Amino acid sequence: MQRRTAILIVLIIFMLPAICFAAENRAVPVQGARQTETTSVKNVLKGKTIVIDPGHGGSDPGAIGKSGLAEKDVTLAISTELRKLLEDKSAVVILTRTTDRDVHSRQASDAQELQSRVNIANKASADVFVSVHIDSFVDSTAKGTTTYFAPQLVRGELLASKIQQSLVEQINLPDRGFRENNFYVLKHATMPAVLAEVAFISNPSEEAKLQQPDFIKKAAYGLFTGLTRFFSIVG
Repeated sequence: MQRRTAILIVLIIFMLPAICFAAENRAVPVQGARQTETTSVKNVLKGKTIVIDPGHGGSDPGAIGKSGLAEKDVTLAISTELRKLLEDKSAVVILTRTTDRDVHSRQASDAQELQSRVNIANKASADVFVSVHIDSFVDSTAKGTTTYFAPQLVRGELLASKIQQSLVEQINLPDRGFRENNFYVLKHATMPAVLAEVAFISNPSEEAKLQQPDFIKKAAYGLFTGLTRFFSIVG
């Protein structure tokens, strides 16, 4: 009995290091995986200066829906939600207006008003400029989402493509594509810039959606996702 006990003790002494080594090596991959997962997640929006332009405002209501909904109110609502999402990712966000007002003045010409909006982005050396609008057409059956970029802007087309893709995914309206256009605010911007027409306020069905808080949040998230995808590519 004593001999068996002695043999058993010897075996335990020799096997203990191997058992500990195996246990230690089983734990390492799990810890390593967690560290890799944590360090590989990069916040591409951190420190980016993003100027959001809620279209119209003040003396300029923009397009008006049949229910009386004004474009200027919808663009401000979407832009405000977008700012929250971006600031949560440590982006530097500047809105050309935060209330229902003219950016230049009530007496300003269209060119003066639009230039005032672009000036905010240019003076801030913004990384991107996003002008938020709601579309309208004489034919009330027109519907869907469109994003515009100026052909001369470096990376403008890329930004427009990502914004358009992400908006359509979120709000699930017909995809009218991303297109070239020399809108004033795009033509005079010195950074990648887009003008997003989220939906048609002249279309009764889409106008109804534009009055829903959930739809406003989805539109903002679509713009947010598009910006994230853009900066994931360009850095």
